[in-house]
Amino acid sequence: MRILVVTWGWRSHLNHLVPHAWALRAAGHDVRVACPADLTEAVTGVGLAAVPVGARLDFATVATGQIAPIRDDPVPAGDALPRSVTVGGVAHTYAATMLPDLVAFGRWFRPGLVLHEQNNLGAAVAAAALGVPSVRVLWGPDFALPIDRDAVLGPLAEPYGVAPPEVPLTGTLTLDPCPPPLQVPLAGPHRPVRFVPHNGAAVLPRWLRGPADRPRVALSQGTLMPRLGFAAFDLRTTVAALADLDAEFVLTAEPEPGQVLPPNVRAAPGLAHHLLLPTCAAVVHQGGAGTTMTAVACGVPQLILPRVGDQHFNAERVVAAGVGTALPAERARPDAIRDAVSGLIGDPLRRAAATRLRQRNDARPAPAEVTGHLTRLARTAPVRHLERAHD
Repeated sequence: MRILVVTWGWRSHLNHLVPHAWALRAAGHDVRVACPADLTEAVTGVGLAAVPVGARLDFATVATGQIAPIRDDPVPAGDALPRSVTVGGVAHTYAATMLPDLVAFGRWFRPGLVLHEQNNLGAAVAAAALGVPSVRVLWGPDFALPIDRDAVLGPLAEPYGVAPPEVPLTGTLTLDPCPPPLQVPLAGPHRPVRFVPHNGAAVLPRWLRGPADRPRVALSQGTLMPRLGFAAFDLRTTVAALADLDAEFVLTAEPEPGQVLPPNVRAAPGLAHHLLLPTCAAVVHQGGAGTTMTAVACGVPQLILPRVGDQHFNAERVVAAGVGTALPAERARPDAIRDAVSGLIGDPLRRAAATRLRQRNDARPAPAEVTGHLTRLARTAPVRHLERAHD
Protein backbone atom coordinates (compact mmCIF):
# COMPACT_ATOMS: atom_id res chain seq x y z
CA MET A 1 0.00 0.00 0.00
CA ARG A 2 1.15 3.56 -0.70
CA ILE A 3 1.15 5.77 2.40
CA LEU A 4 1.77 9.51 2.45
CA VAL A 5 3.26 10.89 5.67
CA VAL A 6 3.04 14.68 5.93
CA THR A 7 5.06 16.87 8.27
CA TRP A 8 5.47 20.62 8.52
CA GLY A 9 7.39 23.35 10.26
CA TRP A 10 10.04 22.34 12.75
CA ARG A 11 12.14 19.17 12.96
CA SER A 12 10.37 18.09 16.17
CA HIS A 13 7.12 17.83 14.17
CA LEU A 14 8.83 15.16 12.09
CA ASN A 15 10.35 13.31 15.06
CA HIS A 16 6.98 12.12 16.37
CA LEU A 17 6.14 10.55 13.00
CA VAL A 18 9.42 8.72 12.39
CA PRO A 19 8.70 5.54 14.42
CA HIS A 20 5.34 5.18 12.62
CA ALA A 21 6.89 5.71 9.20
CA TRP A 22 9.61 3.18 10.02
CA ALA A 23 7.00 0.63 11.15
CA LEU A 24 4.94 1.05 7.99
CA ARG A 25 8.02 0.84 5.78
CA ALA A 26 9.24 -2.29 7.59
CA ALA A 27 5.79 -3.84 7.05
CA GLY A 28 6.38 -3.53 3.31
CA HIS A 29 4.42 -0.39 2.50
CA ASP A 30 5.58 2.30 0.08
CA VAL A 31 6.06 5.32 2.37
CA ARG A 32 6.81 8.85 1.18
CA VAL A 33 7.26 11.81 3.52
CA ALA A 34 6.01 15.16 2.22
CA CYS A 35 7.77 18.02 3.97
CA PRO A 36 8.80 21.65 3.58
CA ALA A 37 12.00 21.93 1.56
CA ASP A 38 14.14 22.84 4.58
CA LEU A 39 13.29 19.49 6.24
CA THR A 40 14.41 17.36 3.30
CA GLU A 41 17.75 16.40 4.87
CA ALA A 42 16.06 15.62 8.19
CA VAL A 43 13.75 13.16 6.43
CA THR A 44 16.44 11.49 4.33
CA GLY A 45 18.71 11.42 7.39
CA VAL A 46 16.36 8.94 9.09
CA GLY A 47 16.24 6.69 6.05
CA LEU A 48 12.92 7.81 4.59
CA ALA A 49 12.04 9.10 1.12
CA ALA A 50 11.41 12.87 1.16
CA VAL A 51 9.03 14.77 -1.11
CA PRO A 52 9.72 18.52 -0.76
CA VAL A 53 6.53 20.54 -1.19
CA GLY A 54 5.92 24.28 -1.09
CA ALA A 55 8.27 27.16 -0.55
CA ARG A 56 11.32 27.04 1.69
CA LEU A 57 10.35 28.79 4.93
CA ASP A 58 12.28 29.45 8.13
CA PHE A 59 10.00 28.24 10.91
CA ALA A 60 11.42 30.56 13.56
CA THR A 61 10.82 33.56 11.30
CA VAL A 62 7.27 32.50 10.45
CA ALA A 63 6.48 31.66 14.09
CA THR A 64 7.76 34.95 15.54
CA GLY A 65 4.79 36.75 17.07
CA GLN A 66 2.51 33.74 16.49
CA ILE A 67 3.14 31.86 19.74
CA ALA A 68 1.51 33.12 22.91
CA PRO A 69 3.90 33.61 25.84
CA ILE A 70 1.47 32.91 28.67
CA ARG A 71 -1.45 30.54 29.14
CA ASP A 72 -3.99 32.84 30.78
CA ASP A 73 -3.82 35.56 28.10
CA PRO A 74 -3.10 33.56 24.96
CA VAL A 75 -4.18 36.21 22.44
CA PRO A 76 -4.37 40.00 22.34
CA ALA A 77 -7.60 41.57 23.50
CA GLY A 78 -10.24 41.33 20.78
CA ASP A 79 -8.79 38.24 19.07
CA ALA A 80 -10.97 35.14 19.25
CA LEU A 81 -8.37 32.52 18.34
CA PRO A 82 -4.68 31.79 18.90
CA ARG A 83 -2.76 33.63 16.19
CA SER A 84 -0.98 30.48 15.06
CA VAL A 85 -4.19 29.07 13.53
CA THR A 86 -5.73 32.24 12.11
CA VAL A 87 -5.36 33.27 8.49
CA GLY A 88 -1.70 34.22 8.10
CA GLY A 89 -0.76 32.32 11.26
CA VAL A 90 2.06 29.81 11.23
CA ALA A 91 -0.12 26.70 10.74
CA HIS A 92 -2.13 28.40 8.00
CA THR A 93 0.99 29.79 6.30
CA TYR A 94 2.58 26.35 6.03
CA ALA A 95 -0.66 24.80 4.79
CA ALA A 96 -1.10 27.47 2.13
CA THR A 97 2.42 27.05 0.73
CA MET A 98 2.43 23.24 0.88
CA LEU A 99 -1.04 22.41 -0.47
CA PRO A 100 -0.65 22.92 -4.24
CA ASP A 101 2.39 20.62 -4.42
CA LEU A 102 0.98 18.27 -1.80
CA VAL A 103 -2.32 17.67 -3.59
CA ALA A 104 -0.62 17.44 -6.99
CA PHE A 105 1.80 14.81 -5.69
CA GLY A 106 -1.02 12.95 -3.98
CA ARG A 107 -3.03 12.79 -7.18
CA TRP A 108 -0.05 11.17 -8.88
CA PHE A 109 1.07 8.94 -5.98
CA ARG A 110 -2.52 7.89 -5.08
CA PRO A 111 -1.92 6.96 -1.42
CA GLY A 112 -4.37 4.80 0.48
CA LEU A 113 -3.74 6.73 3.70
CA VAL A 114 -2.40 10.10 4.90
CA LEU A 115 -0.53 10.13 8.22
CA HIS A 116 0.20 13.45 9.92
CA GLU A 117 0.78 15.13 13.26
CA GLN A 118 -1.62 17.46 15.05
CA ASN A 119 -2.23 21.03 13.83
CA ASN A 120 -1.13 20.05 10.30
CA LEU A 121 -3.89 21.84 8.40
CA GLY A 122 -2.36 21.12 4.99
CA ALA A 123 -2.35 17.36 5.54
CA ALA A 124 -5.96 17.36 6.73
CA VAL A 125 -7.11 19.33 3.67
CA ALA A 126 -5.04 17.16 1.32
CA ALA A 127 -6.55 13.94 2.72
CA ALA A 128 -10.04 15.33 2.11
CA ALA A 129 -9.11 16.48 -1.40
CA LEU A 130 -7.64 13.07 -2.22
CA GLY A 131 -10.60 11.23 -0.76
CA VAL A 132 -8.57 9.00 1.55
CA PRO A 133 -8.65 8.46 5.32
CA SER A 134 -6.27 10.44 7.48
CA VAL A 135 -4.56 9.36 10.67
CA ARG A 136 -3.60 12.07 13.15
CA VAL A 137 -0.65 11.23 15.40
CA LEU A 138 -0.68 13.18 18.66
CA TRP A 139 2.54 14.58 20.14
CA GLY A 140 1.35 13.88 23.67
CA PRO A 141 -1.52 15.43 25.66
CA ASP A 142 -4.01 16.66 23.05
CA PHE A 143 -3.41 20.40 22.83
CA ALA A 144 -6.22 21.03 20.34
CA LEU A 145 -6.47 24.62 19.17
CA PRO A 146 -9.86 26.15 18.36
CA ILE A 147 -10.25 27.10 14.72
CA ASP A 148 -12.69 29.06 12.60
CA ARG A 149 -13.34 26.46 9.92
CA ASP A 150 -14.91 28.81 7.39
CA ALA A 151 -12.38 31.62 7.71
CA VAL A 152 -9.26 29.47 8.01
CA LEU A 153 -10.09 26.29 6.11
CA GLY A 154 -12.33 27.78 3.44
CA PRO A 155 -9.56 29.45 1.38
CA LEU A 156 -7.37 26.35 1.80
CA ALA A 157 -9.93 23.67 0.97
CA GLU A 158 -12.37 25.18 -1.51
CA PRO A 159 -9.90 25.32 -4.46
CA TYR A 160 -9.86 21.50 -4.25
CA GLY A 161 -13.64 21.13 -4.14
CA VAL A 162 -13.73 20.45 -0.39
CA ALA A 163 -16.06 22.24 2.01
CA PRO A 164 -14.59 23.21 5.40
CA PRO A 165 -16.80 20.76 7.37
CA GLU A 166 -15.36 17.92 5.28
CA VAL A 167 -11.80 18.52 6.52
CA PRO A 168 -11.04 15.92 9.24
CA LEU A 169 -9.03 18.02 11.69
CA THR A 170 -8.94 15.17 14.22
CA GLY A 171 -8.38 12.60 11.49
CA THR A 172 -10.43 9.61 10.49
CA LEU A 173 -8.52 8.09 13.39
CA THR A 174 -6.24 9.53 16.07
CA LEU A 175 -3.24 7.59 17.35
CA ASP A 176 -2.87 8.46 21.02
CA PRO A 177 0.61 7.93 22.52
CA CYS A 178 -0.24 9.45 25.88
CA PRO A 179 -1.14 7.08 28.76
CA PRO A 180 -3.58 8.08 31.49
CA PRO A 181 -3.56 10.03 33.72
CA LEU A 182 -1.48 12.33 31.47
CA GLN A 183 -3.97 12.45 28.59
CA VAL A 184 -7.18 14.49 28.44
CA PRO A 185 -10.48 13.15 27.02
CA LEU A 186 -10.25 12.82 23.22
CA ALA A 187 -12.87 13.57 20.59
CA GLY A 188 -13.49 11.19 17.74
CA PRO A 189 -12.18 7.68 17.07
CA HIS A 190 -8.80 7.05 18.66
CA ARG A 191 -6.47 4.16 19.33
CA PRO A 192 -3.68 3.84 21.92
CA VAL A 193 -0.10 3.44 20.76
CA ARG A 194 3.21 3.35 22.59
CA PHE A 195 5.31 6.50 22.51
CA VAL A 196 8.65 5.48 21.02
CA PRO A 197 11.08 8.39 21.41
CA HIS A 198 12.96 9.66 18.39
CA ASN A 199 15.08 12.76 18.97
CA GLY A 200 17.06 12.96 15.75
CA ALA A 201 20.64 11.88 15.14
CA ALA A 202 21.93 9.80 18.03
CA VAL A 203 25.53 8.96 18.95
CA LEU A 204 26.19 7.29 22.31
CA PRO A 205 29.21 8.93 24.00
CA ARG A 206 31.60 6.82 26.06
CA TRP A 207 30.63 8.45 29.35
CA LEU A 208 27.03 7.25 28.87
CA ARG A 209 28.03 3.59 28.51
CA GLY A 210 27.63 2.85 32.20
CA PRO A 211 25.79 4.03 35.31
CA ALA A 212 26.33 7.50 36.74
CA ASP A 213 28.23 7.68 40.05
CA ARG A 214 25.74 10.23 41.45
CA PRO A 215 22.27 11.47 40.43
CA ARG A 216 22.31 12.73 36.85
CA VAL A 217 20.02 15.58 35.73
CA ALA A 218 19.42 16.63 32.13
CA LEU A 219 19.13 20.37 31.37
CA SER A 220 17.33 21.16 28.11
CA GLN A 221 16.47 24.46 26.46
CA GLY A 222 14.65 22.87 23.52
CA THR A 223 15.53 23.49 19.88
CA LEU A 224 13.17 26.33 18.96
CA MET A 225 12.19 28.43 21.98
CA PRO A 226 15.54 30.22 22.46
CA ARG A 227 15.33 31.41 18.83
CA LEU A 228 11.92 32.91 19.59
CA GLY A 229 13.06 34.62 22.79
CA PHE A 230 11.43 32.07 25.10
CA ALA A 231 14.40 30.30 26.66
CA ALA A 232 13.32 28.19 29.62
CA PHE A 233 16.01 29.55 31.95
CA ASP A 234 18.95 31.90 32.02
CA LEU A 235 21.83 29.63 31.17
CA ARG A 236 24.68 31.35 33.00
CA THR A 237 22.98 32.13 36.31
CA THR A 238 21.04 28.87 36.53
CA VAL A 239 24.08 26.70 35.89
CA ALA A 240 26.01 28.68 38.51
CA ALA A 241 23.21 28.12 41.04
CA LEU A 242 23.44 24.34 40.53
CA ALA A 243 27.18 24.19 41.19
CA ASP A 244 26.98 23.08 44.82
CA LEU A 245 24.39 20.30 44.38
CA ASP A 246 25.69 16.75 44.70
CA ALA A 247 24.54 15.79 41.22
CA GLU A 248 25.87 15.59 37.69
CA PHE A 249 24.16 17.95 35.24
CA VAL A 250 24.17 17.38 31.49
CA LEU A 251 23.48 20.49 29.43
CA THR A 252 22.13 19.56 25.99
CA ALA A 253 22.43 23.15 24.73
CA GLU A 254 25.51 25.11 23.76
CA PRO A 255 27.01 27.09 26.69
CA GLU A 256 27.15 30.83 26.24
CA PRO A 257 30.32 32.16 24.58
CA GLY A 258 33.10 32.27 27.15
CA GLN A 259 31.00 30.56 29.81
CA VAL A 260 32.97 28.37 32.22
CA LEU A 261 30.88 25.48 33.46
CA PRO A 262 31.11 24.23 37.06
CA PRO A 263 32.81 20.83 37.54
CA ASN A 264 29.46 19.09 38.01
CA VAL A 265 28.03 20.36 34.68
CA ARG A 266 28.85 18.61 31.41
CA ALA A 267 28.06 20.17 28.03
CA ALA A 268 26.63 17.73 25.48
CA PRO A 269 24.98 19.91 22.80
CA GLY A 270 22.48 18.02 20.69
CA LEU A 271 22.71 14.76 22.63
CA ALA A 272 19.55 12.77 21.87
CA HIS A 273 17.27 12.66 24.90
CA HIS A 274 16.29 9.04 24.33
CA LEU A 275 19.93 8.12 24.98
CA LEU A 276 20.44 10.45 27.93
CA LEU A 277 17.22 10.32 29.94
CA PRO A 278 17.26 6.60 30.86
CA THR A 279 20.35 7.37 32.97
CA CYS A 280 18.84 10.42 34.69
CA ALA A 281 17.19 11.01 38.04
CA ALA A 282 15.39 14.11 36.69
CA VAL A 283 15.10 16.36 33.66
CA VAL A 284 14.69 20.15 33.57
CA HIS A 285 13.08 21.44 30.38
CA GLN A 286 10.69 23.90 28.78
CA GLY A 287 7.70 21.55 28.43
CA GLY A 288 7.78 20.77 24.72
CA ALA A 289 5.90 17.62 23.81
CA GLY A 290 8.98 15.76 22.60
CA THR A 291 10.93 16.14 25.83
CA THR A 292 7.83 15.65 27.99
CA MET A 293 6.93 12.37 26.32
CA THR A 294 10.52 11.11 26.10
CA ALA A 295 10.76 11.61 29.87
CA VAL A 296 7.49 9.67 30.25
CA ALA A 297 8.84 6.81 28.12
CA CYS A 298 12.05 6.75 30.18
CA GLY A 299 10.34 7.00 33.59
CA VAL A 300 12.09 10.22 34.60
CA PRO A 301 10.61 12.87 36.97
CA GLN A 302 10.33 16.29 35.34
CA LEU A 303 10.77 19.93 36.28
CA ILE A 304 9.04 22.00 33.62
CA LEU A 305 9.71 25.72 33.14
CA PRO A 306 6.91 26.62 30.68
CA ARG A 307 6.92 29.82 28.64
CA VAL A 308 4.25 29.38 25.93
CA GLY A 309 0.74 27.94 25.67
CA ASP A 310 1.28 24.25 24.94
CA GLN A 311 4.14 24.11 27.44
CA HIS A 312 1.84 25.36 30.20
CA PHE A 313 -0.67 22.70 29.17
CA ASN A 314 1.94 19.93 29.24
CA ALA A 315 3.23 21.16 32.60
CA GLU A 316 -0.28 21.02 34.07
CA ARG A 317 -0.69 17.44 32.87
CA VAL A 318 2.71 16.38 34.27
CA VAL A 319 1.86 17.89 37.66
CA ALA A 320 -1.63 16.31 37.60
CA ALA A 321 -0.08 12.91 36.84
CA GLY A 322 2.25 13.28 39.84
CA VAL A 323 5.43 12.81 37.77
CA GLY A 324 6.89 16.25 38.15
CA THR A 325 6.59 19.87 39.11
CA ALA A 326 6.56 23.21 37.30
CA LEU A 327 7.78 26.77 37.77
CA PRO A 328 6.21 29.49 35.61
CA ALA A 329 8.49 32.19 34.21
CA GLU A 330 7.88 34.66 37.02
CA ARG A 331 9.01 32.10 39.61
CA ALA A 332 11.79 30.39 37.65
CA ARG A 333 14.67 32.14 39.39
CA PRO A 334 17.98 30.26 39.61
CA ASP A 335 17.60 29.61 43.34
CA ALA A 336 14.04 28.34 42.85
CA ILE A 337 15.18 26.02 40.06
CA ARG A 338 17.99 24.75 42.29
CA ASP A 339 15.58 24.01 45.15
CA ALA A 340 13.09 22.32 42.82
CA VAL A 341 15.79 20.10 41.31
CA SER A 342 17.06 19.15 44.75
CA GLY A 343 13.54 18.22 45.86
CA LEU A 344 12.82 16.27 42.71
CA ILE A 345 15.95 14.14 42.96
CA GLY A 346 15.05 13.09 46.49
CA ASP A 347 11.31 12.54 45.96
CA PRO A 348 10.47 8.80 45.98
CA LEU A 349 6.77 9.46 45.28
CA ARG A 350 7.40 11.24 41.99
CA ARG A 351 10.01 8.65 41.03
CA ALA A 352 7.46 5.88 41.68
CA ALA A 353 4.78 7.76 39.72
CA ALA A 354 7.17 8.25 36.80
CA THR A 355 7.99 4.53 36.85
CA ARG A 356 4.29 3.61 36.79
CA LEU A 357 3.67 5.97 33.86
CA ARG A 358 6.60 4.43 31.96
CA GLN A 359 5.14 0.99 32.56
CA ARG A 360 1.77 2.17 31.23
CA ASN A 361 3.49 3.46 28.10
CA ASP A 362 5.41 0.19 27.71
CA ALA A 363 2.13 -1.76 27.90
CA ARG A 364 0.62 0.07 24.94
CA PRO A 365 0.96 -1.47 21.45
CA ALA A 366 4.12 -0.44 19.61
CA PRO A 367 3.80 1.38 16.25
CA ALA A 368 4.56 -1.89 14.47
CA GLU A 369 1.57 -3.48 16.18
CA VAL A 370 -0.92 -0.92 14.82
CA THR A 371 0.19 -1.02 11.18
CA GLY A 372 -2.32 -3.78 10.41
CA HIS A 373 -5.14 -1.67 11.82
CA LEU A 374 -4.06 1.31 9.70
CA THR A 375 -4.02 -0.69 6.50
CA ARG A 376 -7.45 -2.16 7.28
CA LEU A 377 -8.69 1.38 7.88
CA ALA A 378 -7.40 2.42 4.47
CA ARG A 379 -9.20 -0.50 2.80
CA THR A 380 -12.53 -0.10 4.57
CA ALA A 381 -12.98 3.64 5.27
CA PRO A 382 -15.61 5.44 3.16
CA VAL A 383 -13.94 7.24 0.24
CA ARG A 384 -15.04 10.74 -0.75
CA HIS A 385 -13.95 12.88 -3.69
CA LEU A 386 -11.90 10.01 -5.08
CA GLU A 387 -12.61 11.16 -8.61
CA ARG A 388 -10.70 14.36 -7.89
CA ALA A 389 -7.71 12.32 -6.77
CA HIS A 390 -7.60 10.65 -10.17
CA ASP A 391 -8.14 13.69 -12.41
